[in-house]
Amino acid sequence: MKTKRPITLLIFAIALLLMGVAFIAKRVVPTETATQAQTLSDWAHGSTGTLKVMVSYPTELLTSQENWVTLTFEPDATLEQNLASGYTFDAEFGASNSVITPQKRILTPIEKGRQSVSWKVIPVLVDEVEGVVKLAIGGSDLSGAYAISPQSSFELAFQVRQSNGLSPKASFVVGVVMVGLAILFFLIFMLLNKKTSGTRR
Repeated sequence: MKTKRPITLLIFAIALLLMGVAFIAKRVVPTETATQAQTLSDWAHGSTGTLKVMVSYPTELLTSQENWVTLTFEPDATLEQNLASGYTFDAEFGASNSVITPQKRILTPIEKGRQSVSWKVIPVLVDEVEGVVKLAIGGSDLSGAYAISPQSSFELAFQVRQSNGLSPKASFVVGVVMVGLAILFFLIFMLLNKKTSGTRR
């Protein structure tokens, strides 16, 4: 029995180490992201200006976890010269089997320089999710009371994976604790093994 206990402790330490590394990897290994870009023409006032739009999103979503889809947009020099006329960026994001916040449709005034808007996506099922972002430029009088008239759109494909119920930060902490315990148990194993060897002599 005495010889079996240290071996059991070693096996337990190795199991803890492997689980700890797996939990840490969730935080250390970044989620793969994808980007797409398009250019929108000025529909509102016909200034021949354009709005450069880029969407950035994770290709893999975790159930019950916050995942972010971000749109970055920037007017070119021609459109910037006409912003006093009043321009609105109209964007709407939708995805199946997902909760989207703060709201699916976002209307925001276009200003000089780079701007961005984001949606938080929480999938409810482990499945492939198809998303779409509809885009348009409108005047300052654009109202959310009417459906968007998309000028262009982004098609997004997501793969949904089951979450372990922990946020990346919490998963990292749990992993570090597990690795620490694994090291402690390994040291205890070494100590017991040394004592056992000394007794046999």
